[in-house]
Amino acid sequence: MKQQAITVAAACLLCSVSAAAELTSTFTLATNYLFNGVTLTQDDPAVQPSLDWNSGQGWYGGLWASNVSFDPRADIEFDGTLGYYLDLGANWALDLGIAQYSYHGSSTASAFNYPEAYIKLSYANTKLSYWYANDYFGAGGGHYILMLTQVFQLTDGITLTVSADRSTSTDTTKFLRDNDGTYHHWRSALSGQWQGLSWVLAYDNTDLELPDLGEPTWSFGLAKTISWF
Repeated sequence: MKQQAITVAAACLLCSVSAAAELTSTFTLATNYLFNGVTLTQDDPAVQPSLDWNSGQGWYGGLWASNVSFDPRADIEFDGTLGYYLDLGANWALDLGIAQYSYHGSSTASAFNYPEAYIKLSYANTKLSYWYANDYFGAGGGHYILMLTQVFQLTDGITLTVSADRSTSTDTTKFLRDNDGTYHHWRSALSGQWQGLSWVLAYDNTDLELPDLGEPTWSFGLAKTISWF
């Protein structure tokens, strides 16, 4: 009886939360999958579906996937995210969350798996973000990324987003072994809507000196979002 009461109470709580909740999916086709300015598909196209939940009360979560080809052992990336968004008022907001990156395609692809925590503080159209992983890409070393983002509304339908970030490995014997453990990445992206689709045209560049990584790259993506409830 006690278990039944708990189940009923949980169901009632879920219904009350679901009244304001949203569940959507976004399907993206991109000419490249760039992760901090580095291609994870060897400059080939990527198909990227997602399932995104928003409680309407700050909590949110998501599942996201993409094809990858940065290593012969992995051909699929599958990520999960859980976070909390807090409106601080006066155009300030705080976003906290955790993510789990996982890789699939062979019995050893999971060697790249790693968790990550993040915090993002924004004021109006300006955002400062910080990510930290203690086992970046399963290499065994810590890694953090600090990013500053600015959004400009150019017209009613066109947005320009510019960002700059610094990636740093805390143990260069584990990751980014061939440089000092730090590189910078810049991105400029125009975005808008067309025929019910979202589009993004972006230019990425880095100062990463490793061969064939972080080169100047143009990319284009089209996305369609549908609402489940």
